[in-house]
Amino acid sequence: MIIGGGPSGLLAAEALSSRGHDVLVVEEHEEIGKPDHCAGLLSITGLKVLGLKPPNSVIQNAVSGASIHSPSGYHLSVERGSREALVVDRSLFDQWLAETAERAGAHLATSTKAVTARIHPRRGCVIELGKGSQREEIRTRALVNAEGSRGAVARILGLPDVPRSSKFPAYQYELSNVDVEPHTVEMFYSRKYAPGFFAWIIPLGGGRARVGLAAKTKSKTRLDAAIRKHPVMSRRLERASVERGMGGTVLVGLPVSRLSAERVITVGDAAGMVKATTGGGVIMGGITAKAAGQMLANALESNNLSAKHLFGYDKEVKALVMKELRLMWLAQRALTALSDPGLDTVIRDAQTLGLLDIVKKEGDMDLQGRVIERLLKNPKMFLLGLRAIRYINPFMS
Repeated sequence: MIIGGGPSGLLAAEALSSRGHDVLVVEEHEEIGKPDHCAGLLSITGLKVLGLKPPNSVIQNAVSGASIHSPSGYHLSVERGSREALVVDRSLFDQWLAETAERAGAHLATSTKAVTARIHPRRGCVIELGKGSQREEIRTRALVNAEGSRGAVARILGLPDVPRSSKFPAYQYELSNVDVEPHTVEMFYSRKYAPGFFAWIIPLGGGRARVGLAAKTKSKTRLDAAIRKHPVMSRRLERASVERGMGGTVLVGLPVSRLSAERVITVGDAAGMVKATTGGGVIMGGITAKAAGQMLANALESNNLSAKHLFGYDKEVKALVMKELRLMWLAQRALTALSDPGLDTVIRDAQTLGLLDIVKKEGDMDLQGRVIERLLKNPKMFLLGLRAIRYINPFMS
């Protein structure tokens, strides 16, 4: 059984089902993909790694560059002249993944919630499911926890969950009649508007955009203020009309300390498989979810679902993505430590010192560790660090 019908749960389901295993995915919401609470920006290289080619009906726009804005108006532009990412309708994207999993043989149950769960080494996993006022207890040989960042199932099972300190509130609008670059994502760093993270504009095409912000506190209030008063955002959005708004959570920490136990594997946001620099979790979560599906399929076929055997998943995840995730976490921590003048220094001087060339040559939206490593080894980065270090915020929490 898989608890959670998000991308990671569905990709794990497809991997298991394609190996001939009977898989049930339970999703507490009435419809897969709803409510959506994601910016929907997915790298083309990451999608290729996952073996995914979304249909045109899912794709809203293509992005070829990014512009990073400092608090005082300095900006970096990263443009390669080719499509780097797709902007997708996350509801439709998730529904497409669900259809793919069903074609592989998985079964989906919506409006169904895991109320309790117990693990018996010999008897398997006993899950109590709730659908409205109805309750049903079922037994399964193994469990994939893809519940997202809430951590309710993890706590029931005595597994580590994502700490509250790693969860930042986020809010996002879909706007029409905006004046934005049609194929450029924009990121706005400012402790005044978005302490601990940043605001963003993601173009959807046709004069529409997703405009959002994540921060340590009060994300909607801060986003509303940025739209009204930010020197760049307010100008771009002064004639915009709100189509809808949505809230969510951005994860900025490291993965949880243990990803598996007897008969249980944790994937996706529930495992903290998220890029701390951007909060994006679909690609990293998907990479590890597919690995989880293959690992669990092997374990089921060998009838060895012991904690010791499934710990091989923890080791595989460490080899696949942990170095990348740790470097991105360190980079995010470094940015968080800077005051607004420090952020100005980093963005202004990165271009002056020629460090942008490394980003353009080596950069990858998902595997950011490589470019972070290259930058750290560059002597000019040391000079930039000396310039910025005097702006470390003494009140950083």
